[in-house]
Amino acid sequence: MKKTILHRDQLYSEDVFQILMNYEIIRTIRYPTPLSLIHLEMTAHAADGETPQSAAFIFETALNSRLRAVDIPTRHGKGYLILLPTTNEVGARAVCERLLAIFDKEFETEEGKSVKFLLQIGVASHNGGPILMKETLLQTAELGLQQSRSKGANTIGTIQNR
Repeated sequence: MKKTILHRDQLYSEDVFQILMNYEIIRTIRYPTPLSLIHLEMTAHAADGETPQSAAFIFETALNSRLRAVDIPTRHGKGYLILLPTTNEVGARAVCERLLAIFDKEFETEEGKSVKFLLQIGVASHNGGPILMKETLLQTAELGLQQSRSKGANTIGTIQNR
């Protein structure tokens, strides 16, 4: 089932994200399956140096259209969180590589300007089971993002929890 998005809101609200994340963690604890979390930061750059108003909308539309229906994206502060149910570290890394490839090109805004996105991505993965904790998954994804920041733009920082 494809996510149906109305208006310009492309992602889940943070409240809904938290509810869905809690549900997925409980499910992953009860039926041990992997779970991954991507913490992503995006910076938009236009050729004229001005960031167009529609850059976030373009980014979110492209992001949402490239995720599975079961994936759970939300805005989080200046960045984004994407919960990937039943996805191990290898699968999460493949999603990140695909996102880097998708956003490696220029996009055209509603104003007719070209915009390019620079990404920094942190990934946390867990194999599931009774030791999985929400706080640990969030902190590990943040550490992965910090690792990506230290490497530079369009990089992935991956940390695996077992």
